[in-house]
Amino acid sequence: MVQASTYRAGVVGLSGIGMKRPLPETGAVLRTPLPHSHVAAHTALLNTQLVAVCDIKSEMLQSFAQTWDDVFPHTRTYSDYREMIDKEDLDIIQVATPDNRHTDIVLYAANAGVKRILCEKPLATTVADCDRMLAACEANGALLSVDHTRRWLPIFHRARGAIRAGAIGRVMRIVAHLGGPRAMLFRNGTHLIDGILFFAESDPDWVFADLDEGFEDYYYYKGTGGRIPEEDPGGSGYVHFKNGVRAFVNASKGQTTARFLEVIGENGQIDIHSDSVILWTGPGKCETLAADSHSVEDIAAALDELIRIGEDGGELISSGHEAAKVVEIILGFLRSQELGNVRVDLPLPR
Repeated sequence: MVQASTYRAGVVGLSGIGMKRPLPETGAVLRTPLPHSHVAAHTALLNTQLVAVCDIKSEMLQSFAQTWDDVFPHTRTYSDYREMIDKEDLDIIQVATPDNRHTDIVLYAANAGVKRILCEKPLATTVADCDRMLAACEANGALLSVDHTRRWLPIFHRARGAIRAGAIGRVMRIVAHLGGPRAMLFRNGTHLIDGILFFAESDPDWVFADLDEGFEDYYYYKGTGGRIPEEDPGGSGYVHFKNGVRAFVNASKGQTTARFLEVIGENGQIDIHSDSVILWTGPGKCETLAADSHSVEDIAAALDELIRIGEDGGELISSGHEAAKVVEIILGFLRSQELGNVRVDLPLPR
């Protein structure tokens, strides 16, 4: 029986990160790995009930039943998110659709009274849509969190904790690297740029950029959802923050696969990889900083935070306002390309 304190959740969008199920290793002592999808996140939480899922493709709904029927046998399926929201009295909605479909779903959910919204990144593909989403959530008292996943990973917090404690002195520069076929600004580039924001801890002031070859006339979002590399550019960019931090974005599909951040301070440097943090305090002087394991991480931690802050108050670690800064930087890069790779001041004109 579902307890009164259980939060009713629904997921919109079942492809990609929507519903993948982590498989246990045969005979593994530690059983199933931590979940890394919107549906799977509910297996790590005791106070949520996945009551409904939605996808416009019938084959994805069939796949959900085949993949999760043993865990979520009573979860209802919908092909229209509006019908799901109207019927299910949701406390939480998770928007895991292609990036160009986020806005209408978030707007409808907020206006319908859903108080906790977790949206995939990027928040939107225009600054106007970001503004509309933020305004609707604020007007309706809805919390909006965006799945820039690394903000819920222990390794990122270990690095920022060391920086805040003075391990490298004042932060001066951040260099962010991303390579491989998914090094697209609107795809994994959002994670990269959000990582810069996480460590810069300031608002972006101005940018300039130079996109990858073949995207010389890419001045606005032209993709169809973020899954086709040929529709989404990589690029090199520069971000000047109001607190003086300067960041360099090195994201290109034409270079070797890589993803890491270098945070450079007055007295040292911290290199942040997906599974390690290395602190440099001088030539040849380095140490690896360990991060503790936690009971929830990733998307499960994002949902847990939405519930906790909805109950007790506080600030979201990956709020819609923070995510809107990422979109503003990316679109600033495109504007810089359009104007001949020149400086573009932020915020952009509405």
